[in-house]
Amino acid sequence: MNAPGRPRLEYGSGQHEGAWMTPRIPVFLCGDAHRGDDGAALRVVRLLAPTVRRHADIVVAGQLDASMLLGVPEHTPCVIVDGVAGIEPGAIIAKPLSELAALGRRRGGSARRPKSRSSHELPLEQALALAEELRPHPVEGWFLGIGIADCRLGETLSPVVAAALPALAARLAGILDELGHSEALSC
Repeated sequence: MNAPGRPRLEYGSGQHEGAWMTPRIPVFLCGDAHRGDDGAALRVVRLLAPTVRRHADIVVAGQLDASMLLGVPEHTPCVIVDGVAGIEPGAIIAKPLSELAALGRRRGGSARRPKSRSSHELPLEQALALAEELRPHPVEGWFLGIGIADCRLGETLSPVVAAALPALAARLAGILDELGHSEALSC
């Protein structure tokens, strides 16, 4: 008998047949490892404890596209981690994805749009809004950002962003723990 809201593990998955588990939480890491601070999100996963990482389905997204969010199952939250220009370098922000999607819907029809580096990419909040239009259910979860200072070519992080990575990792671990426990307690 299936427990409500709990997927049954597939036979041969390495788990005991009939075992129940909380689904792994998709974590989309955005940025470019060869553009200085823009690669901060890609590095944060190295700082997560193995016990935390095993609850995450890490997706190296580079530039997040709405199509990447279409496969996230209903009632499965996700986390998007990215560098953020326009805030203090090293500062960490966390926002519900629903808030950013609402912002994207408001900006989608306005002349006041953030500038994109390419005609083929959408700003994050507009990609979220588009994904919500294409999905039968909203995208749930959190955006976690770190203020960036220098995105010139190279793999070196600025000192202020490098110093803030442990705090970013701790916040990501906290969000994953919160999302994992809220899912486990909902049954």
